[in-house]
Amino acid sequence: MGTSPATHDAASPDTHPAASPVTPAKTPPSGPATPVNPRRLTAALRRRLIPLAISALGLLAGLGLWQWAGQRDPVLFATPGRSLSALATLTEDGTLPSALLSSGRLLVVGLALAIVAGVGFGLLLSRARLLRSSTDWLLFALQSVPIVALAPLILSAFGFGLPAKTLVVFLTAVFPIAVNTAEGAHRVPGTLLEVARTFRSSEWRIWKDVLLPHTVPYAMTGVRQGIAMAFVGTLAAEFFLNASGVGGLLLAASTRFDSATVLGLTLLVSVLAVALMGCGRAVEGYFARWREATS
Repeated sequence: MGTSPATHDAASPDTHPAASPVTPAKTPPSGPATPVNPRRLTAALRRRLIPLAISALGLLAGLGLWQWAGQRDPVLFATPGRSLSALATLTEDGTLPSALLSSGRLLVVGLALAIVAGVGFGLLLSRARLLRSSTDWLLFALQSVPIVALAPLILSAFGFGLPAKTLVVFLTAVFPIAVNTAEGAHRVPGTLLEVARTFRSSEWRIWKDVLLPHTVPYAMTGVRQGIAMAFVGTLAAEFFLNASGVGGLLLAASTRFDSATVLGLTLLVSVLAVALMGCGRAVEGYFARWREATS
């Protein structure tokens, strides 16, 4: 009898290799942070520091010229030290804080009314084509009229009180706000309006979801310009309508030929104007990023 071939109960690992288990992929260890390029850092610092250095040199040159003029003609020009001393005296006796409070209140009230009226009228112009075409020329014509020329009419109608001065601030600030708002609303892409109409959006939804988001950055540009105009209008109102606030202090110092107080207040007005424009530019820059993101 022949012998049966030998059988294996289990497969040999050499002839039938077992499948290797699946191992999870190893994530490479996070390496060190990317080193900062020194050249880029130097270029960035140079872009920031060079304008600051130029501004500082210009400021020092201006102060030096001011000091030289004050020493050369002390009656007509006061030195920076005398001007700062005059401001310190006005601050100690409470005159300057009271004047700043009065001027600030006038500025805020007039500017707030100008923002409400300017933005509202600008949006209305964007939706009423007939009104826009018939009042465009009027806006630019009224914006070019000097407020000083209207002072006698404002005096005869409203007197010397707060309403008359508020009206002057309002008139100086409302036109750039209205013009920029109307321009922004007019630049809304027509496709957005068509989509809103296709989905049967109501007029309120069109204003809320399309017009206002697209118009706000342009309106903020107008508000920045309105801040500067309102500040000028505040001083003009205090000069020509009623001698109060910072404008009243300037007028009183000019009439008694107090050059130290005049130059000190002029310096203070310049600093306040720069601060206000910086705030306006910051707000405009914030909404400008929004405009770039949505465009």
